[in-house]
Amino acid sequence: MFIRPSYVGKSEKQEILKRLWEKDPSLWSEDKEEQASIANRMGWLDLFPKMRSCLPEIKEFAREIKDEGIERVILLGMGGSSLCPLVLSKIFGSAAEYPRLEVLDTTDPAEIEKVESEKDWDKTLFVFASKSGTTVEPNAQFNYFWPIVEGSVEEPGRHFIAITDPGTPLEKLAGEKGFRKTFLNMPDIGGRYSALSYFGLVPAALLGIDIERLLSRGEEMAASCGPDVDWDENPACRLGEFLGEFGMQSKDKLSLLADKPFEAFGLWLEQLIAESTGKETRGIVPVVGESTGIPGFYGGERIFAYFKNANLPEEETYQSFIQELKEADFPVYELSLGDPYDLGGQFFLWEMAIALASVFIGVNPFNEPDVKVAKEKTREIMEIYQRDKKMPVKFWVDAQSNINFTASKLVAVSMKSLARALRDMLYVIPSWGYVGFLPYLPYDPKVEEIIGEMRHLVRQERGCATTLGFGPRYLHSTGQIHKGGPMSVGFIIFTRKRAKEYPPVPGYDMSFWHIQFAQAVGDFKALDHENRRVIHVHLPQDYILGLTSFSKVLSRAVKL
Repeated sequence: MFIRPSYVGKSEKQEILKRLWEKDPSLWSEDKEEQASIANRMGWLDLFPKMRSCLPEIKEFAREIKDEGIERVILLGMGGSSLCPLVLSKIFGSAAEYPRLEVLDTTDPAEIEKVESEKDWDKTLFVFASKSGTTVEPNAQFNYFWPIVEGSVEEPGRHFIAITDPGTPLEKLAGEKGFRKTFLNMPDIGGRYSALSYFGLVPAALLGIDIERLLSRGEEMAASCGPDVDWDENPACRLGEFLGEFGMQSKDKLSLLADKPFEAFGLWLEQLIAESTGKETRGIVPVVGESTGIPGFYGGERIFAYFKNANLPEEETYQSFIQELKEADFPVYELSLGDPYDLGGQFFLWEMAIALASVFIGVNPFNEPDVKVAKEKTREIMEIYQRDKKMPVKFWVDAQSNINFTASKLVAVSMKSLARALRDMLYVIPSWGYVGFLPYLPYDPKVEEIIGEMRHLVRQERGCATTLGFGPRYLHSTGQIHKGGPMSVGFIIFTRKRAKEYPPVPGYDMSFWHIQFAQAVGDFKALDHENRRVIHVHLPQDYILGLTSFSKVLSRAVKL
């Protein structure tokens, strides 16, 4: 069931708010089994007293690590276990004398080698963060780095800690390997709702962030969003109604704009929005990192959320652009932030607002039913490679550009033409759809720059929104809405040929390059299975040169 908020009376809305705080799962589902699962995902509502009691332990541990001379912290994790720490590291940085934090949320071999190349293991702490303890990427990362550290220091366990739920394989592993410490999180908190739990606060403390202050901002926001606060005065209710109202009018492309230093917040927020709402061909599509343009180039499906830095002079903000959008009648939701610690409040605000918006959109915000399809397809690809030592994929070679590619069943391809495949996909996608660029490549600023230019081109020529998600990170972030959300969409997956022979990952009988490639092929097959249009482009070893060549093909295709 779904309904526009404007059709719901004030007393009914107030009842929805009350039921949410009572953790009533029937708000989102009538299925008894699903209700039981939802009930076990509502712990974020009352985590503050529990986490406040844990603050002394977390702060003492962070001081111990700093005083010991640890210079870098490597976080092994994906999605809900990694995105909050990533955002905090980008916005806050490290306090004086505290270690720097590197978030390793990829299987890209170049990123693995970058971490390995410093070899300062005696001054390095690994944080293995996983709610389930069974996630492929951090498990493979651990299997790779443990023997390296074990061969370099006397007590390897002292260089590892775990953050996980009670009773997981990771808790058991930490005990067997003698990890320095294990933080057991509250099991009734889902990954994308875990920012203010151990998963966010432990890495924050290791950076030297005042976690008591961060948690207090969240606590203050929760109080202002309480069950007895009038709906029209309640920040989460107002935001949830904004998202639900326009989402039900097919204004489902939410463009996120943020002043400095808050730009990175979108990396956490897009996961919360996409994984929570993108189901049953519905959902709000978060658009992050897209260049701005004149309002006339935006389609009518657009709405905007703007995070304004209240301490910046107006000329250094997006304020004038926001005014142009308002004058052009685009819905804009503005949020004012005073300093980075206001993120504590924003984490809770958006968690609750998305839960409320999901009531109106008619989806369960606490599951991710379509994510498992990509995992299953990836596992199949990995098993085939481990058996046959060959990846089960065949590419065509574009006659003009010499670029290797393949396409899903809904994309017509004739004469092995990449330009024809691109035209077929792009000209079927309406202006209210979107195009997703999905590179399984290193986190290279040049990659973002080249794809950013392609995003601008597609928006200007076709009028549709664009998104960018690095693989495999996006599988745990926006992958749910790709397969379960709106169907007016097309994707371009990028992989690259091996630059060299990489060593196998212990326990996997394949290298990180093979794992990453299997994830790309697995998601291609999952998207095809869900009847999404997708093109897989396999670049040469010099992926920058390959992307540049592809951008020229795209430019010709999109303008014909």
